Amino acid sequence: MGMAASQARWISLAARKTNVEYEGQQINQARTALSNQSSELWNRLYQMDVPVPPSTTEFTKTKYTFDIGDSTKTITEIQAADYTDPDDGIHYNSYVTYTADVIQYKGIRNTNSKPQVQYVENPPEGEQPYYMVGTKKLTCLKDCDSKSDEWATYMVALEQIATDWPDSTVGKKWKEINPTPGTRSDDPADYANLFFWTDNQKNINFVIDGDAGTYDTLKYCIQNPDEALHSYYAANQTVKQTLSKYAVVEYDASGRATTIQLEKSSAVYNLTTSTQTDDDAYNDAMNNYYYQKQVYEQRVQEINAKTEQIQTEDRTLELRLKQLDTEQNALQTEMDAVHKVISKNIEGTFKTFES
Repeated sequence: MGMAASQARWISLAARKTNVEYEGQQINQARTALSNQSSELWNRLYQMDVPVPPSTTEFTKTKYTFDIGDSTKTITEIQAADYTDPDDGIHYNSYVTYTADVIQYKGIRNTNSKPQVQYVENPPEGEQPYYMVGTKKLTCLKDCDSKSDEWATYMVALEQIATDWPDSTVGKKWKEINPTPGTRSDDPADYANLFFWTDNQKNINFVIDGDAGTYDTLKYCIQNPDEALHSYYAANQTVKQTLSKYAVVEYDASGRATTIQLEKSSAVYNLTTSTQTDDDAYNDAMNNYYYQKQVYEQRVQEINAKTEQIQTEDRTLELRLKQLDTEQNALQTEMDAVHKVISKNIEGTFKTFES
């Protein structure tokens, strides 16, 4: 019975040891899988492109300008071209777009939000009734000398206003008086409804008295004091004009353009170069950099969080593996002890029958 019990105990210990070894193998396989996951995460991290802030040098370009008289032209684009003028036989190697500030005589609208229009019916003795806009006393155009230089100035201004503001009350009145383009009536009586005053900037503002039912007239504003009154004047304005022409562009050894000759012209102009930063493009690039940086940092945080989770699981498995190793050593020690007992039992049994 002693030997049988020892053998049963040894078999039980061997089974437990096998189970411990199997569990240890499972843990090692799980740790290997975690190691592969960690390696994959690190590879993803290494393969990610770290966002780099843009440099202003990436958004600078060479700006070319040239002077024609007292006007400076700024080149915005130079395209390669292959064109020969059939008239003069000049071969042009470029198609150039450039801008220039040009002074133009323009009709301009002025808005008087609180015009304070009034009609003075009882002026001082010797004066005719008159309109006022604020503190400005208005003059009727029909009262002006049609032979004076001022009259010519008024006509030029009104014609330009009618051209640029054809649907305004003043523009419509001009077309009513002068229905044929290019013609001007010199009869002051035709301009009995047109009034003007000179503002603080020395601009001559034109309006019409109209009637109380017509918007944007003096009489309408008297009946409707909260309504705006638009007056119109003409003055020289600086506007930016864009032109495109074929040109002969010469370059130096470094590739910078040095001179330009525009089509239909024999004049050759020297080009002035300067470096210009495209602020809008640079700001767009910086905004994109900040966005990419946020995306990158978020992905790094996600990878670090997953890596930390994997490391926590691995530490738990490692602790369990140490426990199994301790248990296996204890089982092995007990199995060795049981094996000695069995060996002694066998030895004692066989010695009984020895002669």
